[in-house]
Amino acid sequence: MSLNMLQLAILSSLIWIGASKTISVIPHDAHPGYSVKKFNHSENLKLLDSDFSQFFTMLQDGSIMTTSDVSSLVNHPIDLIVLEDRGNVSTKHKLELFVLDRRNMLSFDFDEELLGHIPENSPSGTVVSGIPLLQATSDLKVPVSYSIIAGNIGQSFELQDSTTGDILPNITITKPLGGVNLVSSQILDREETGRYVLTIQAVDPSGINKAVTNVVIDIEDENDNSPVFTQKIYRFVVGDDSLDGDNVTMIWKRFSSVGKVEATDADGDKVAYRLATPTNFLVIVPQTGDLLLTQEPIEEIELELVVEAHDLRTPSRTSPRPAQVIFHFKPTESSKVDIDLDFQRLEEVELHRSKRRVTRAVRPTKRIEFTETDGETDGRVVFQLEKETDRETFKIRDENPWVTVDPNGSVRVKKKWDYEELGPEKTIDFWVTITNAEKGGLKCKLFQRFLFTVFI
Repeated sequence: MSLNMLQLAILSSLIWIGASKTISVIPHDAHPGYSVKKFNHSENLKLLDSDFSQFFTMLQDGSIMTTSDVSSLVNHPIDLIVLEDRGNVSTKHKLELFVLDRRNMLSFDFDEELLGHIPENSPSGTVVSGIPLLQATSDLKVPVSYSIIAGNIGQSFELQDSTTGDILPNITITKPLGGVNLVSSQILDREETGRYVLTIQAVDPSGINKAVTNVVIDIEDENDNSPVFTQKIYRFVVGDDSLDGDNVTMIWKRFSSVGKVEATDADGDKVAYRLATPTNFLVIVPQTGDLLLTQEPIEEIELELVVEAHDLRTPSRTSPRPAQVIFHFKPTESSKVDIDLDFQRLEEVELHRSKRRVTRAVRPTKRIEFTETDGETDGRVVFQLEKETDRETFKIRDENPWVTVDPNGSVRVKKKWDYEELGPEKTIDFWVTITNAEKGGLKCKLFQRFLFTVFI
């Protein structure tokens, strides 16, 4: 093989790629073993000999560290060449080092990560709270330029010159006691971005002497979103599977759920519900939005109800548009026959009792709302039944684990109320017998139902 052919073969087997360049700064008092730079590709790396290579070494993991005192290298430009050999392709990496007197190196006055906060919807130019004046200082007393180099999503923040009040993305401070503050550059939305992690850089006129610090900014929540229903109209059907609805059921009992409405809050707040159009047939569980059947209608009905939602914040926000609930109930034919028979038996019983000079009637159902804390003390009177005449006495009709009723109408806590044990409807349901002893021996017995809805 001729010389030209040999040279060509060598050149084809060893291709030199343009050297990449990295700049690093180390203090003059760096001890032996000080880590200077780590290369990502640690395999087949070699530190080439140079005028300053005796002060450094390369480890197997790709790290370059100092091996001796480097104070004599202050203000001397140092070039280190690292060769990366990948078979027939080799790459040179140039590491440009600057050894600076530590007293002349820029540094921020704090080492820990800073945590600031700012309320969402604050006007542009609002200063971030909790962050001190950002100052990078050195003994050289040179102008220092500040900028946000990372984490500034959507350019949401800028810097404010503490000496002039100017707000700019990049600011150069020439006065010794000057620094920069962080300010918002636009109205912020916590639901879009709740936290920013900014990296602030300070650099001297040479562009070599640098210092960086991280600032975490939390956006404080403001109740600026109202609950919104997932549907505008809900349709619930009971007893007729020929109709379409969001929930269709053929089996039901008292206090069974016929369906559920749902609203979401963009602020992440808990949502409570209420019926804006009350009815004797349905109640709503405020915490869940479940609609419960309180009594079975005696004939086919269709109700149009309005449900509102509000968040559990102070002040609270209510859904701007309530939900419409269409409830259709169609009892089976057998149910109608049973109901007719029940009414017939009831009439016969009442007729028989009237002969015994005893009459019975039912007063309207009372629905009262309490909190769980109202039932914390055993024996406490939580409600007083109303007398229509002085001769009325009261008695709870069936044994109830939660309340008792005194003859004078005082409803007392029998056992401390436990919200978790009250069941899905979260109610204490009981009947009271009201006896009225009239003159002439006539006794009138009445019944009244009470529903205590308990909240947390």
